[in-house]
Amino acid sequence: MSELVLAIDVGTSGVRSMVFDTEGKVVSRAYQEFESQYPSPSWVEQDAESWWAAACATTRTALKSPLVRPEQILGVSVTNQRETVVPIDKNGLPLRKAIVWQDRRTVPQCDWIRGTVPPREVYKITGLTIDPYFTAPKILWIKKTEPKVFRAALMFLLVHDYIVYRLTGETITDYSNASRTMLFDIKKAEWSDRLLEDFEIPREVLPEPVESGSKVGPVTTEASIATGLAAGTEVIAGGGDQQCAALGVGVVRPGSIKATTGTGTFILAYSDQMKLDRDRRVLCSRHVVPDAFVVEASMFTTGSALRWFRDNLGAEERAIADERGCDPYDILTEGASEVPAGSDGVIHLPHFVGAGAPHWNPHARGVFAGLALGHTRKHMVRAILEGVAYDIRTNVDVLRELALEAAEMRVTGGAARSEVWMQIQADVLGIPVVRTEMEEATALGAAILACHGVGVFPSVVDAAERMVRTKPPLVPLPQNREVYDRGFETYKQLYDAVSGVGLDNA
Repeated sequence: MSELVLAIDVGTSGVRSMVFDTEGKVVSRAYQEFESQYPSPSWVEQDAESWWAAACATTRTALKSPLVRPEQILGVSVTNQRETVVPIDKNGLPLRKAIVWQDRRTVPQCDWIRGTVPPREVYKITGLTIDPYFTAPKILWIKKTEPKVFRAALMFLLVHDYIVYRLTGETITDYSNASRTMLFDIKKAEWSDRLLEDFEIPREVLPEPVESGSKVGPVTTEASIATGLAAGTEVIAGGGDQQCAALGVGVVRPGSIKATTGTGTFILAYSDQMKLDRDRRVLCSRHVVPDAFVVEASMFTTGSALRWFRDNLGAEERAIADERGCDPYDILTEGASEVPAGSDGVIHLPHFVGAGAPHWNPHARGVFAGLALGHTRKHMVRAILEGVAYDIRTNVDVLRELALEAAEMRVTGGAARSEVWMQIQADVLGIPVVRTEMEEATALGAAILACHGVGVFPSVVDAAERMVRTKPPLVPLPQNREVYDRGFETYKQLYDAVSGVGLDNA
């Protein structure tokens, strides 16, 4: 029988369980959604039990494949939406709904943190800016507004940690997830005594941090009954979704970088040392590759800018797609390919909900500039594709300032399906853009960790280089380079003119 591993990918809207062989090929898969709740407009919560129920259901379905037997599964690894946290009691039961990474209720806690620890100190220790995005303000909110819950909490667990706990009974986290809490000293790879003391959070309520790819423990009898996995199956520490996606496309050595574009875009560059930016434009976290780091830039509205056009101005393209039986995005990008590079002077800023890295400007907004009567919707679509590429280039230039050069850009996410869009990115960035055969790079990253953890490969890097397969690169077209260099300068000037800098240098 072939040797297999199971990856459980708990995203923001559902769980995907995938069985891989040790060559990185998918043997079976299953997906199930779960719901988010919105107690107030800017609050986002989820029921941790719904994560576990979906993980059990999808695992059982994946194991029902005629190509899979439970005893073939050598190991299980979990990857997850980051920063989301749930407190559990002494019996392991959730004390309240989990507070999701998207939740913005903790603005007052962030203000308090800024008055307690200088932002530069927080960045120096954790590699993160002070923002409701991260876990520490969420824990502080529970401490202040729900003191009974805080006192009753045995442990505060992230999504990965909760699923691992339900599988094994062990309370651990991994370095990559811990480094997104704003409580973790990423250089020392341990909880920060300074921050825990200043925030008055006891160390005992945080799980033990371990290296991604290390053994956690066996699947318990109870978890075996719930999931269909064989009792005793090894559970391997996984990692955060973006770090696992980077691993899943082969970002495992200096000079490698990836961009995942879905609703937004996450750029991660590999670094073999902790790398901080004096201006705090980009963040630094632990990678799932041992002793490595990732420098990360997050952009909020990239793919969602194209979705905005589809939903609000793309009725004609949607009608054509219905007629042809294809995806409206294919019609939109097909039309954009008919417009010359530079969109005949139309420039787009894709900042519909504010600018993320490197500006961190919540007041920035989406802009189309340079429109004339002769322009069409196709020009606007191409301008969106180019505007996103310019935004990515802005961050790649910051990475280059930090001596993080990239010979190529590995890409994942829904946008990577569009050859037109990826060619534009190659032309704007001036480096090859490389897609991989496996679209679910996050789950593949977890599978790579599982394979290493059970001893199939001697290192995470070896596992990645065996299990990741790439498609032929899209190389920059020389005839477009000058156009895009000029367009990029115009893009930067437009941003400065209408948005300001917006960076807090406190």
